[in-house]
Amino acid sequence: MQRLTLFDLDDTLLDGDCSELWNWEMIDLGWIQHSGEFLAAAQNMQEAYHAGKLKLETYLKMTLEPLSGRDVATVTACVTDFVQRRVLPTIFAQAKETIALHRNAGDTLVVISASSRHLVEPIAVALGIPYVIAVEPEIVDGRYTGATMGVLSYRSGKVARLQEWKQQQAMKDGLYMTFYSDSRNDVPLLNVVNRPVVVNPDPVLAEIAAMEGWQRLDWRDSDAS
Repeated sequence: MQRLTLFDLDDTLLDGDCSELWNWEMIDLGWIQHSGEFLAAAQNMQEAYHAGKLKLETYLKMTLEPLSGRDVATVTACVTDFVQRRVLPTIFAQAKETIALHRNAGDTLVVISASSRHLVEPIAVALGIPYVIAVEPEIVDGRYTGATMGVLSYRSGKVARLQEWKQQQAMKDGLYMTFYSDSRNDVPLLNVVNRPVVVNPDPVLAEIAAMEGWQRLDWRDSDAS
């Protein structure tokens, strides 16, 4: 039986949120004006996300706007440097071990995230995960527009995007699917996989996992590496 293992990214594989870290990086790069207002708004939206109330479209409109008009090569170079300096040190040691375990078992590995592909993909590459399902930023004539394309990989959108991806990969029915996630926002996808695993779960997801008998992992009990 073919096995598909899915990983959420933020607060699951890494101790933190790559988009939040990137916001600070864009400030350092001088790409964001009125940084105090920006960070206050971003913080409010992060709190809404963790409460299961975020309208992701609003967050993306604000956080992708600084990329508008910038060419892909420039952004890619900045993100590559950012990932090495600020993201990889936050990856949980247990995440690396778990990825290796599934890779060695011959599973197909996918990161499925509500963050933008321009951040998620280089992190996945660094972790040796070949496939990515993420928010798709719009690119026209080699430049970001600040908009997004297609269904957002968020809440039930993750289920829809996964189904679309499986069709693109010509994967047959009968896959054994495992999904690791920390967030109540991922309950729609956790409910449809064969093996849901909650990692560092938020309070709502922790309660759901206990009721459903889902496996729970608490990677913050040890230092990240």
